[in-house]
Amino acid sequence: MKTFEQKIKESIPTLVVFLHHGQQDVVDVKYITDSIKTKYEGKANVVRADDPYGKLKVKFRLEEYPTYILFKEGQELMRESGVKTEEKLSEMIDRAL
Repeated sequence: MKTFEQKIKESIPTLVVFLHHGQQDVVDVKYITDSIKTKYEGKANVVRADDPYGKLKVKFRLEEYPTYILFKEGQELMRESGVKTEEKLSEMIDRAL
């Protein structure tokens, strides 16, 4: 199984959802990302990255959780912070396809 850091280097878009295990809305975010993952299966990767110790916050310059970063071939294409709708996340991925 590939790590998200391997997946962001792939030629298909990869949406990484950075979460912190203590946030209140984590269940809603997981539900939405599971739905997006199913919708884009084979076209884009959708992965969640839990950051319980804050290491990813520093590495990826995260200001808040959740943060959604869309990558393609190792390059960051766009970023959004805060809880987003399934429609908003779909728009992000669609722009990269």
